[in-house]
Amino acid sequence: MSNYRDISYLKEHESDVKREAKKKIKDKFVFILLFLIGILSLFLFLRAPLFTIKEISLDGLDRLSSDEIYTAMLIKEGANIWKISSPELRERISAIPRVSDVKVEKILPDKLFISIQEKHPLVLVPYHGYYLELAPDGIFVGIKDNYEGELPLVNGLLWGKMDVGTEIADRLRGEVVEQFLEVLENNPALPLAEVNVENPQQIIVYTWKGMEVRLGNSENLAKKLEVLCRIDQSLFLEDHDPFSGHLDLRVAEMPVFKPREK
Repeated sequence: MSNYRDISYLKEHESDVKREAKKKIKDKFVFILLFLIGILSLFLFLRAPLFTIKEISLDGLDRLSSDEIYTAMLIKEGANIWKISSPELRERISAIPRVSDVKVEKILPDKLFISIQEKHPLVLVPYHGYYLELAPDGIFVGIKDNYEGELPLVNGLLWGKMDVGTEIADRLRGEVVEQFLEVLENNPALPLAEVNVENPQQIIVYTWKGMEVRLGNSENLAKKLEVLCRIDQSLFLEDHDPFSGHLDLRVAEMPVFKPREK
């Protein structure tokens, strides 16, 4: 009798285990089904016309045009905001030579806000009848047809290929120019009208007042230009009284004005 009760109990227990296992499988199936339905619903929701980009706001443009930015973005009409990758968009816009920094913000459901920081040139380089704009990072960022005296000119570079988006090909003189860029970026008030780097060991600059200044090589350049700035501020040049010599600033601590020999 005892054996019979044991067998009956085991059968009932086995039946309970099977029912529990089936219930767990059923619950898992229902969970997976609901999960898939949820994913599908979310997918369809995100693709809804609600998220079609309707407005792109651009901020910070100065020399760049909105058309240049739109062309670089490669966003097709009717694009879904969720399909736009902010890092990729920043990378595309940053490829424009004049762009220094880009921030992209998605404003749900249908707007993009793009803030752009431009590079501003510090000097101009005459090249084949026009002028290349050189930014603080040593990259050419634009072209001007005419010179209006707004920035210093850099002369003396060897010809070779120079174009927007490239650096100075003549690296020997280009490195000297980049030192000038660094100093100019920190002190934009420097009275430089022209920089001639044809001979990197005998650099010559001209001030806006017309004074010729001989700097020697680029060693201690920042100090030499600091001294030049102080000297220039103390000079008052009359239109009818041009300088009859040059300033020797090869040694920053010993500036000497040398009259031209008659």
